[in-house]
Amino acid sequence: MATDTTAGRPRDTRIDAAVLDAARDVIAEVGYAGLTFTEVAARAGTSVPAIRRRWPSKSHLVHRVVFPVEVAIPPRNPHATLDDELDSVIDGCASLFSDAAMRRALMGVFSELADDDDLQREVTDRLRFAVWEDLTERLTLAAARDEVTIEPDPSLLIEAAFGATLMAVMLRGVKALDDQWRSDLHRALWSILVPC
Repeated sequence: MATDTTAGRPRDTRIDAAVLDAARDVIAEVGYAGLTFTEVAARAGTSVPAIRRRWPSKSHLVHRVVFPVEVAIPPRNPHATLDDELDSVIDGCASLFSDAAMRRALMGVFSELADDDDLQREVTDRLRFAVWEDLTERLTLAAARDEVTIEPDPSLLIEAAFGATLMAVMLRGVKALDDQWRSDLHRALWSILVPC
């Protein structure tokens, strides 16, 4: 049995995976508003209390589905250049917004987070602490390999990349995320990192 060693009773990580997969399927079919813990539990072969022990609200669960760790923190390349790391950030954003179900889920999460500052902090802290630290280290190491002086500001970089991707898709559709868009965004992100 796959378990996560935490204080108390071991957590079966197979349940986590089944719930996340089921939630992703439900979102694809009925959107954020139609997702219920009851439906997710039935599809995952578990119980609503088991889900609530892991994710206390729909926003918590959907945020975890929308921002999977493997996208937010991709595998490292020890030879990556600064250009490579910026491309990785852009690829992650494009991958997220290219999925119609994920776009619908994001809109639902954004709506709930906008009305609850405490929930917003709690839900986004998972990414903020893990991703920001990882990205800062990646950028710093890549800049050292490239012998480039940078001013790493992961908050501004992620906000710029995420916001630009969101608006491009909202205004022009997924087709907007073409090679020209990637090149333009790459230059914009580079200007954030490398002082003139």
